[in-house]
Amino acid sequence: MQAPSHFEDARRQPRVAELRRDAVEEALSYLARDPVANVFMLSWLENYGICAPGRPELFEFRAIRDDDQTLVGLSLLITQRLALLRTDDAPTSRELAQWYRKQGYRLDHIVSRRREVAPFWDEYERREGVRSRLTRDQELYEVERQSWLRSHTGYVRERGVRLAREVDLDSIFWASARMHAEETLEDPLVRDANHFRRHVEHRIENGRTYVWFDEHRRLLFKADISAQSQWGAQVSGVYTPTSLRGQGIATRAMTEICEDLFERGFPRVTLYVNRSNEAARRVYQKVGFRYHTDYQTVFIEPG
Repeated sequence: MQAPSHFEDARRQPRVAELRRDAVEEALSYLARDPVANVFMLSWLENYGICAPGRPELFEFRAIRDDDQTLVGLSLLITQRLALLRTDDAPTSRELAQWYRKQGYRLDHIVSRRREVAPFWDEYERREGVRSRLTRDQELYEVERQSWLRSHTGYVRERGVRLAREVDLDSIFWASARMHAEETLEDPLVRDANHFRRHVEHRIENGRTYVWFDEHRRLLFKADISAQSQWGAQVSGVYTPTSLRGQGIATRAMTEICEDLFERGFPRVTLYVNRSNEAARRVYQKVGFRYHTDYQTVFIEPG
């Protein structure tokens, strides 16, 4: 029998609630204390608001406040499966996790700074039948526009990288599936191939995927933009085919993507990488990215 959590004191009033519409500016200010770590949540809140009108199952923000009603934590839940967090301390992360556990949410994965994910997961896994499938210890990297412009003055070259087009869908679909399987140790084509293809197609339609093909229409590189707003852009889904790695392709492609994003006015570019992936970390550091904080992703066994 599991020992009761110290948060399960019946005398304590729950502090987790939906983020109110009149608290959006407060939430943005709270997240902007660390815009590098919170660029995804900041961008989501700026672009989509606090919830999908009439479709709360698509996404929702939750707020947690102290006894003085000061905001001390936020969570973003997307499709009731992906949770992102920003909290002041470990007890607040645990309290958020307890709320999700008690409400019966069955999460697929949790991703944010390690200092928030680790205590959240420690509490959430108390739910019966919940266990991790894979935990990735990661590092969050950032490059700022001003520092980039100072170190890349006068850099001009015809770019290989471009935004993807509809005609590229098949190549990107297969590359994305391989990247996903490599990163998560789960084949997305087994789980729901049609849904995964629609997701890839949606990113292309919205100008969120970069590609580089050679003269023979062979895909050399792909990457996605998972977030973009006044706070910055976040790169994800970076993939070079295994046979082409170690040839400088990713270094050049990431350099060109940063050039394009900074020309478009974004103040920073962020990404996170598995700590064990030394080759990728070297690429990002060579491009100009610098370590910001520890990150972590917990993938949960399907219920």
